[in-house]
Amino acid sequence: EISMRNIIKQFFMILTLISFGITTSKALVLDVYTIDGVDTQAKRAQMVDGFNSFKENAVNGGAKWIDFTLNVKIRGDGYREQFTFAVIYENATDMMETHELFAANQQWFDPFEFDAESARNAIFETPPGIEVDYQPAQVGQTLWYSFINVTDLLNFLNRAPKISGVLEDAGMKGQFGILNCTLCPASLGDTTHMMFLTNESAMAMGEDLDALGIDEAIWFYRNVRPFAEQIDVGMNSVIAN
Repeated sequence: EISMRNIIKQFFMILTLISFGITTSKALVLDVYTIDGVDTQAKRAQMVDGFNSFKENAVNGGAKWIDFTLNVKIRGDGYREQFTFAVIYENATDMMETHELFAANQQWFDPFEFDAESARNAIFETPPGIEVDYQPAQVGQTLWYSFINVTDLLNFLNRAPKISGVLEDAGMKGQFGILNCTLCPASLGDTTHMMFLTNESAMAMGEDLDALGIDEAIWFYRNVRPFAEQIDVGMNSVIAN
C-alpha cells in the first residue's frame, strides 16, 4: 500500500512539468485523479474530510478551477472502493498555473494521511472549437462513462454528432458528451476518448438507461461499434462539492 498524501502530492507536482502534452488552451479541461483501495468506512470519511479541507485551502489560495468534485464509483470494477477527484478548468493554462500553486503549498495535502492501493491521473478535454456551457455538478449527480479506443477517427467524427439526437429521440433526458484523451496513463490501455452520460441523480440515470431499446442498440452497432472499441465502463456519483 502507498501513502494517499504522497501520491496526491506526486500527481500535482508531476503535472507542473507536462504542459507540453496539452493539445490546446482553448478547450475545457477535465483533470481526473482516481484512487483505488478506499475500502473502509474510516478511509472514506477521511477522503471526504480531506477533500473539503484541501478545496477550501486551494480556493482561498487562488486555485483557478471552475468545478472540483469528489466522486465514488457505484457500478463497475472497484465498486464503492474507487474514489475520483474531478477538476474542471476553462483551459490548460489555468490548470497548469493551479498546479504550480499546489506545488508551493504542500501542507494542503496533509489531511490525506492514509494508505491506498494505487492511483492514476488522466486529462481529457472538449474537442477544439466546441462551445460548452458548463454547470457545476451537484451532490448526487451521476455519471456513466465509457473509455473507448477510436480506431477510425474520420468515420467516428462523421457519426458522433448524431449520437445525442438518437438518445434524445429515445426519450433520454441526460447530457451526453465525448471528450478527447490528452494524457492517458498505461492503465487505461489504448483509450483515446471518453463518452459519458450525466444525470442529476442515480434514479434519473436508471430512467434514461431504461429508455434505450433495440433500435438504439442497432444504431450504435452499425454506426459506432465498427469505429471504436470499448476499453472500460463504469458509473460514478458525486458525494462532495
